[in-house]
Amino acid sequence: MNSDVATTTAPEQRWDPGDPLDTAFVDDEVRIREELRRGDFTRWRQPGGHVLHEELTGLPERLFLFEVDGRWYAGCKTISDYVLDKGMPGVFCSRVYWHNVVGTVESVRTSVTDARIVFRPLDEAGRRAAFEAVTPLTEIVHPFAKQREPGREKTSPADGWLVTEERAAFLGLGEEHIRRYTRERFGPWLETAAEEVLAYDPACSTGQFLSEFAAADPARIRTVGQDLSRQMTEFAASRLDRVACGDAMRPAVAPGSVDILFSRFLNSEVVSTAQARAILPGLAATLRPGGTMVLLGHSPVLLDAPDLEGAGLRVLQTVARQDDCLFQYYVCEYGG
Repeated sequence: MNSDVATTTAPEQRWDPGDPLDTAFVDDEVRIREELRRGDFTRWRQPGGHVLHEELTGLPERLFLFEVDGRWYAGCKTISDYVLDKGMPGVFCSRVYWHNVVGTVESVRTSVTDARIVFRPLDEAGRRAAFEAVTPLTEIVHPFAKQREPGREKTSPADGWLVTEERAAFLGLGEEHIRRYTRERFGPWLETAAEEVLAYDPACSTGQFLSEFAAADPARIRTVGQDLSRQMTEFAASRLDRVACGDAMRPAVAPGSVDILFSRFLNSEVVSTAQARAILPGLAATLRPGGTMVLLGHSPVLLDAPDLEGAGLRVLQTVARQDDCLFQYYVCEYGG
């Protein structure tokens, strides 16, 4: 594979995955999941009603909302099987299940430090019905951005992340279901696409996602990856046709040249909401008329349909349904 990056070897650095999750915390998370499956809302009951509450520096990303037939529903994510079964760092992944739906929304309130959703619990039949009523254009909204400290959203390091073989494996874990869905979702699209397809990932990380997409038709799909971390680009260079080190504010491809763009970084804990909104128009402009932009990720997407439409994108899909779960998966057409 060709690469724009130098082939010099970076100094050896060990990735520290951080301290393992506290056993008591994991046990409580598992209890939360079991309580939700049983429909036991005791821990959320307060004198004024049932309340989902999170500190913004805690786990606000577990809370989500969605609207079906004019009624808003509240949800609460539970610890991911990727964490429990495979040791993935973190707590949650992008997937939500029927038991994560708790009830209908009565009020939403935030402060500088916390967020709460007052909800009216539904029985299992009602929760399953709401979950099944979600359509490909129902947005799953995570309205509360995770903060590093009060008033400051949590983001990735300014010079990107380091990578080792060990970390590369962990980074790929949380997107296993997304990569599988992407292959299924775009198989028919590739059959009708132009003779040559330019696929661009402006935050390509290890290159695994884009290279697995290209494996569907390697003779036709050309891949361009870009990443803020030079070490990441050196790691990805063997997997992709071209790799550039740089900020996504300055795309490594020409305007109007891209057939399909995968955005996996305009997400919570990677960039801030303000940064996501600032970066979006420049990325959209790299698409040819009728080109496709896909927004997805391990953590919640920071943009919603009005943001995307404001950048000249027509939203075709917002949610993916796979097996017994749902997850955010935005598919947009440029200039539609």
